[in-house]
Amino acid sequence: MPRMLQNTGLSQFLEKKITPNILSLLAGLCLVVSGCSSTQKKTASEIPLPETGSYFINAKEFVDIPSIASLSSLLPEQKDELNAFIARDSIKNLPKRNQVVEFIQYKMVNFNYEGLNYNTSQAWQNKSGNCMALAMLTYGVAKYLDVRAVFQVVHSAPLLTHISNDLVVSSDHVRTFLYETDAGGVYVNNSDFIVIDYFPDRNDRTGGVVSDNEFLAMFYRNLAADALLNEDLLLSYALLEKGLSLAPKYTPLINMMAIVHRRVGDFQTAEDFYLYGLHFESNSLTLLSNYSYSLIKDDRVSEATAINQQLLELENESPYGWYSMGIEALRLQEYSTAEIYFKKFIKNTPYYHQAYYELAKAQSAQGKILSAKNTLKQALDLTSMDDNQQKYLAKLNWLKQGR
Repeated sequence: MPRMLQNTGLSQFLEKKITPNILSLLAGLCLVVSGCSSTQKKTASEIPLPETGSYFINAKEFVDIPSIASLSSLLPEQKDELNAFIARDSIKNLPKRNQVVEFIQYKMVNFNYEGLNYNTSQAWQNKSGNCMALAMLTYGVAKYLDVRAVFQVVHSAPLLTHISNDLVVSSDHVRTFLYETDAGGVYVNNSDFIVIDYFPDRNDRTGGVVSDNEFLAMFYRNLAADALLNEDLLLSYALLEKGLSLAPKYTPLINMMAIVHRRVGDFQTAEDFYLYGLHFESNSLTLLSNYSYSLIKDDRVSEATAINQQLLELENESPYGWYSMGIEALRLQEYSTAEIYFKKFIKNTPYYHQAYYELAKAQSAQGKILSAKNTLKQALDLTSMDDNQQKYLAKLNWLKQGR
């Protein structure tokens, strides 16, 4: 089974924001609640996608995006190579799912695990790519060999992959289940399968299984993320639109669609997308946080503050978002808010020593020296890395020297 150094492939965007005082302007909460609940009676299937803002209405005329088929297709010479591989004496009698695994392992020799979003043929040609590129390579090979590939999202320990002027990018990865299929391409849930986890870690948390369409939408999301980071908003929009045509309820795509509209000053359309996404994931930390940021940019501070209060009260969100938000609150010197976010994260993920170090910084900045010392001791107990131990001990010694 492929096992490699930790890398990630599913980009998650959190827009940076200045957090208003959470104790003030709470009357705005009623506005948020009523605004979200006005369409609660509709079923999810009845809620239409928001209309595109005027800036992007003709985006397709200016950009060229990859087709769905091109993402997983093999070049003729690649089909020849694969056919020759499975014809080997040591391979030809294996179940097809095992043939897929053997070939992926073969292709991963001297593979460069850099964070590029290559499709199947590109990852094959370049012998490189991130987790999604590896998943797409597996998907393309499995399709060619009539093996059913099913994908499951895996939430990894926090890794901030990019920080720009107003974006924090973190990411997760996927693992693949390979099933045998019958002549009609149908697989049975109870049939034998193989799991490929490209970047396993004992601290990973498994998420939901996604459909083929949602997996492909994830790939379009990654391509859109690349375009957004390169400030190519038209390309990002077109890729997001393609992804939403496959998975219209996939909230990371919805979140990014709101971001690109906010980036061009279309706050109303951005809000429409945030509220649309919240119909499907009402407690989404990312959607709520970015919606708050958009409201602040639109000078609607009281409504943003109410959403921030919602965020602080949430308990059922995947914990890794709290870490990113805590880092951002530290940067903005919102130390009490940072402390709350880091404590929420640690409550669900007590093994991640870096979070204790960040929490101690928030505590010491508020003059909570004893709490900071105790937090750093917990970090020291959790880490076995010499460089981290030195960093924590240095901070602890500094606190003992008169703070």
